Amino acid sequence: MKDRALPGGPIAAHYATRTDADSQTAPAEVRSGLDRFLAEFRPEGVLLDVGSGIGGNLPVLGAHNAVLGCEIALSAARVAATRGPVVVADGARLPIVTGTVGGVVCTEVLEHVDDPSAVFAEIARILRPGGYAYVTAPNYANPAGLHKWLADRRSGRHDWNPWGAHHGGYEAFMTGRKLWRAAAPHLELVRVRGLDYGQALTGRFALTDRIAVSRPGQAVVTRLLPRMYASTGRLAWHGMHVELVLRRG
Repeated sequence: MKDRALPGGPIAAHYATRTDADSQTAPAEVRSGLDRFLAEFRPEGVLLDVGSGIGGNLPVLGAHNAVLGCEIALSAARVAATRGPVVVADGARLPIVTGTVGGVVCTEVLEHVDDPSAVFAEIARILRPGGYAYVTAPNYANPAGLHKWLADRRSGRHDWNPWGAHHGGYEAFMTGRKLWRAAAPHLELVRVRGLDYGQALTGRFALTDRIAVSRPGQAVVTRLLPRMYASTGRLAWHGMHVELVLRRG
């Protein structure tokens, strides 16, 4: 396939020159998860939003504490700067003093980077001891992943996603376990949660979509979804998005 993640940062270079800033924001389920994280863990000190896009997270974080956004695309950073302070930088090379940040947020970013482990290393470096990180990414350990595998194979690219965003860019075949493996050398796992099981279960296949909206399908979905959303065990690794709460030891 084309557009593979190669050493030297071609993916970062691609996103650094993007001009479609309106696509660079997180979905509603991720925003709700961020609200829960802030209410439950209440990170203290400056909060850094890594990969802030057009700044959708900045007002939420700014209402909790002092906030700083970090975005690689200048066009998106200009929009984000109307919502809070922003620096233009690569998440793998953050211009932040070691051990000075109380909490880090990185939502729907790491599927688009060359080396997620390098970003996690930087997050761990800048966090204070005991500081928290809230990280989300699309998760393809589910039927939607089969759709992505088939679509990417047909197109020769790595850009299929259920939302039709980032066409022509790069979206890794990310899973929760893969995300955690990248974080594990640097941070402790506090909690995992799955988000948006509806899209994960149907996979965006016409047949499964029809079954899901049928009367029998709705009866099954109505019973299953509350249990899936409440899970922090094995099911949590199979939502359409995966949410990790991490801590610097």
